[in-house]
Amino acid sequence: MTNFQIFIGLLIMLSMIIRPFLYKPAAKYFPAEMSAAFTSTWLIVGLIISFPIFGHLITQNATKIITSPYIFLGILKGILLWWLIKLQQVVNKESTSSSVFFGFIALALGSLINNLFFHEGLKLFQLLCICGFGILGIFFMLKGDAKRMSAYGKISFGLIVLFAAGFSVTDHLAIPQVGWYPHLWISSVTMFIAACLHGISKTDFINIFKNTSLAVAGIFYVVSEFLIVYSSINLLPVSFVAVFMRIAAPVVMVLSAFKYKEQSWQNQLLFGIIALALAIPLIFIKA
Repeated sequence: MTNFQIFIGLLIMLSMIIRPFLYKPAAKYFPAEMSAAFTSTWLIVGLIISFPIFGHLITQNATKIITSPYIFLGILKGILLWWLIKLQQVVNKESTSSSVFFGFIALALGSLINNLFFHEGLKLFQLLCICGFGILGIFFMLKGDAKRMSAYGKISFGLIVLFAAGFSVTDHLAIPQVGWYPHLWISSVTMFIAACLHGISKTDFINIFKNTSLAVAGIFYVVSEFLIVYSSINLLPVSFVAVFMRIAAPVVMVLSAFKYKEQSWQNQLLFGIIALALAIPLIFIKA
C-alpha cells in the first residue's frame, strides 16, 4: 500500500470511530425514527451536490436502470436501512459498544449467505471463524455490554445483525447491474419516503437543518459514506476498506468504557480484538 492509501484508510477508520459518538445525542434526545430521517435527508442533499460529478452514471444508463428488476433490491435496501438506523439508535441509546459490535456478526452472517447462495468459496478456517462469531455473540450477550440492554434493545440488536447481513445480498446483486451511484440514489430516496410515512413532522424536518447536533451528524455521515464508497471503487481494495472500518470498532468500544461506563475497558478491548481477529479471514475471503 502507498502512503496515500494508508492515509485514506486511516481517514476511513477515524470516520467510523467518530460516527457513533455523533449519533449518540440524537439517540438520547430524539425518537429513533428521527435518525433515519436526518440521515436520508442529508444523503439526498449529498447526492444532489455530487450529481454534476457522478450524474453521468445515471444519465448514460437511464434506460437500463429504469427497466432493471434490480432496482427493487435498492428499494428493499432503503426500507431495511431505514429500519436498521432506527433500531441501531435504540441500541446506541443503551449501549454504544453494541451499536458497533453488531457489524462483526453481520459480516460473518453475510459471508455465510454469500457462500451458500453465490458460491464465494469459504475455506474451512473461514467457516470456523463464522462459528466463532456465533459463540462470541452469545458471550457478548452474557458477559459483554449487551447483557445490560433491555429486552427491546437485545431484539433490536438481533434485527440489525440480520438487516446488515442482508445488505451483502442486495449490494452483491444490484450494484453490478445498476451501478453504485444509482443504487445509492434509490435506497436513499426510499429511506426518506419511509421516514416521511412514519410520523416525521414539519418541525422534525426543520430540526434536521436547524439543530446543530443533527446537522453535524447527518453531514458527517454523508461525507464519510462517500469517502468509503469512492475509496472502495477507486482507491483501495474492498477488503482493505473493510479492515480499516472494522479496526474502528474496538477503539469505539474502549472509548465507550471510559465515556459511558460501558463495562471495563479491558472487557471491551478483549471482545473487540477477538472479533477483529475472527473478521480478518472473512474480509480477505477471496485470498
